[in-house]
Amino acid sequence: MNLPDAVRTHLDQQGFPYRLVTCSSAETLIQAAAKLNIPIRRIARIVLLKDTVGLVMVVLPCSYILDFSILCQALRRDLEPLYGAETHHFFEQYGCKAGSHPPLPGLFTIPALADAGLITDENEEVYFDGGNGDVLVAMRAADFRELLKPARWGQFAVSTEDLDSLIGQQAFTPQNLTSLTRRYTPAKLQEGIEAITELPVMPETAQRILKLRAHPDVLVQDIIRIVEQDPSLAAQVVYWARSPLHGHHDTVDSLETAIDQVLGIENTLSLLLGSCMGQTFHIPVDGPVGLKAFWRHSIYCASLASELAKMLPDSLTINANLAYLCGLLHDFGYLVLGHVFPAHFFLFNRFLAANQSVPLSIVERYALGVEHWHIGAWLMQSWNMPEEVIAAVRWHHNEDCTQPHAEYSNLVLIANRLLSHIGIGDEINNRLPALAMFTLGITREQAMEALAQVQSSMIELDNLSEALRLPAGN
Repeated sequence: MNLPDAVRTHLDQQGFPYRLVTCSSAETLIQAAAKLNIPIRRIARIVLLKDTVGLVMVVLPCSYILDFSILCQALRRDLEPLYGAETHHFFEQYGCKAGSHPPLPGLFTIPALADAGLITDENEEVYFDGGNGDVLVAMRAADFRELLKPARWGQFAVSTEDLDSLIGQQAFTPQNLTSLTRRYTPAKLQEGIEAITELPVMPETAQRILKLRAHPDVLVQDIIRIVEQDPSLAAQVVYWARSPLHGHHDTVDSLETAIDQVLGIENTLSLLLGSCMGQTFHIPVDGPVGLKAFWRHSIYCASLASELAKMLPDSLTINANLAYLCGLLHDFGYLVLGHVFPAHFFLFNRFLAANQSVPLSIVERYALGVEHWHIGAWLMQSWNMPEEVIAAVRWHHNEDCTQPHAEYSNLVLIANRLLSHIGIGDEINNRLPALAMFTLGITREQAMEALAQVQSSMIELDNLSEALRLPAGN
């Protein structure tokens, strides 16, 4: 349990008492707070902002969201957040681990603002990221205020509880939604897709897995050679194989057994690919399209699309394993949006929760300025994914798709409509699409039979989605 040298030296020089609290490096601040039974408002987080003048750090409670209308008015500056690599690089210069951002503007010699919501009781403790990824620093609130004394204190953010109340009180109209989004979103990011200048690079392990998928004669040993280089991935494969979902009753005591006798080569590659690709993005865990709901929906959709594909006549030449991959990756656009535009994504989840009967596409258009399938297809293209996957990601909400590989997007569309019958996913329309059903030759009875098959494995599917949500090895 250590702090980076620069962080420890800075804290010791300030002379305020503090203690260290161990947490998991795989957890977000909010997850750590829940596990340690700490109120989220007492966990400090930072947002780095920039303009032509330079950088500014804002320190606020984890349960608060910045009010950009107040922020920019107070500073008379048009500030924009730093994201991804820019933020990581800034903190790594001071010995901090990637994704670990201590709220210590004095150490980083940049101006700062601090939200008054952090200090509601001076005798309470405030907790913040220590910079090493596996430790929180706990300090008396009064001392934390003194530590940040050079910062400008005020009300620059709003509690999520207050935001929920505000959203719930207003009628759902494009005007109201747009007004709220502008208030809590920096101006340039309101341009939507135009603000995404580049997409993350596909992880090296995922690239190797993708190459294997394209090879016609993949052997179990080919997969093992990749997986053995990452013990956490190896553990994950064995965990998946031990799930009762696969009906394997003997002991799974090796990678070879897990892949060859239980999962199968293509299913293993699909799960590994989804897991490795998903680890590239960091989005909130909770919410209608947060990480937890995302993986649960993806796993169910993949399983159901695969079951439906097995019912199709051989003449359609549909690969059930490829259908599984399409279902697994079809909503990856959400991961991009949540990773690149965290403020947008936070609000988007709030709007969805407060307006559950409103079509998803409408909320996306006004809160995000773009729909998830658009970004998802762009990501799949940039990562050179199979054309069938790109088609499924791009067209899975389109009832009348006749594009190349429409069979796969239709399978995902039908799967999503079926899942709405059991309350899973983001589709509020549970009417089975007539053209897609007719084109594939699937009857309603067959579709409901496939859904029942998936429902019979809900415990196992939930366990698998939870395993995919967590970083490999946890």
